[in-house]
Amino acid sequence: MDTYLGIIKVIFIMAGMIAGIYLLSRYAGKLNLRLRPKGAANYGLRKVDTIYLAPRKFISVVEVRDYVLVVASGDKEMSLLAKWRKQGDNS
Repeated sequence: MDTYLGIIKVIFIMAGMIAGIYLLSRYAGKLNLRLRPKGAANYGLRKVDTIYLAPRKFISVVEVRDYVLVVASGDKEMSLLAKWRKQGDNS
């Protein structure tokens, strides 16, 4: 009987650990935990907004360092609609 209780305890502890790791990885971005490798590069990419037009078709506004890009994406292609340099320093 003690063996079965031990196995059940181990199963519950393992399930709790897996759930904790899952929740931490899922909400790490919202909590601003910097869980990137030390050598990871910062490319200066930031998605400003996205408008969904249809399934798997959307238009996004993306900031890349000194530029703002308007990008359209479809099922099989991606195209640049507009590009301009940012005015001033918004950092």
